[in-house]
Amino acid sequence: MLKLFGLVVACGFCCATAQGEPFDQAYWIAVSSGVVKIEVSRPNGGYYLGTGVVVDRGKVVTACHVVRGGARIAVLYAGVRYGAVARNTSAEHDICLLQVPLLEARPPVLRPTAQLAIGEDVGAIGFSAGARVHYAHGAVARLHRYDDGVVVQGSAAFTSGASGGGLFDADKRLVGILMFRMRGGGPQYFAAPVEWIAGGPGDNAGEVGETMDAEILAEPFWNRAPDRLPYFMRANMLMNEERWDALQALLSEWKRDEPSNAEPVFLAGELDSRQGRTATALIEYRKAVALDPDHALAWTGLVRESMRSRELDLARRAYGRLVSLSSALSSRIADEFPEVLQ
Repeated sequence: MLKLFGLVVACGFCCATAQGEPFDQAYWIAVSSGVVKIEVSRPNGGYYLGTGVVVDRGKVVTACHVVRGGARIAVLYAGVRYGAVARNTSAEHDICLLQVPLLEARPPVLRPTAQLAIGEDVGAIGFSAGARVHYAHGAVARLHRYDDGVVVQGSAAFTSGASGGGLFDADKRLVGILMFRMRGGGPQYFAAPVEWIAGGPGDNAGEVGETMDAEILAEPFWNRAPDRLPYFMRANMLMNEERWDALQALLSEWKRDEPSNAEPVFLAGELDSRQGRTATALIEYRKAVALDPDHALAWTGLVRESMRSRELDLARRAYGRLVSLSSALSSRIADEFPEVLQ
């Protein structure tokens, strides 16, 4: 099922109570009230455990790879097992909606994933390898625009058993569905946007058997062959492997295919900056923010390179824009370059 060099792997889930407000014990109790365990029976007699999140009366969202190939599905909540059936699947997005007519659980408030800011605190919750519920407090590291949504990359850790679980903001709103992790240093945990959740409120009266409604055939976007992965994933792999020439070639291809996308332009600026090409890095960052005025990381790069080239007026203007986009990034920049505040 997970064939791409172990993208989803055990990763030392942070557990128990996260420190500090609002990620305290009361916070985790509140957000866990809408999180359920998924139990999938296999035709060969085996079974698989995963996680789901209640999104409406009698509706639970989970990752399609959790229920794929299953013969029977059950949702476990508050010590009770409920029959479920998978409907409204979006296998390429790895989002499956389960109908669980008899389930009575309050869904969390949904917040559009696109509203997240870089550096914003988030909490991940799911079942670690099907065991007891575990929690992790982290932060948003990157926001990847992909297929009419924003895939979240962050540091809130989770294991494969938590796939289909919830990513929540500080106000306990659901902002993502836990999906996969990538190998490499730094924050490598990814969540799908809530905008991808299909199906709305409806009448779920009646009972359903514990069966699959339809076979899930398509591979999720993150589990394709390496050359068919989204550009942002391929770029991530090359950066982690420090294959700079290959990354440069990929970014050129990405720019040609998606000329209105600021991300490959920003990454080209990052590559130039890493290799000491300040002048060309400034050009790339300027292009990136022109394409996407809300690209906080590109504004951050613009401040840094402007300060290094002693273009203080440009740095201060860029910093002013950054303040409106990310308090976490602007705070780091102010610590790094105090003179930008003068």
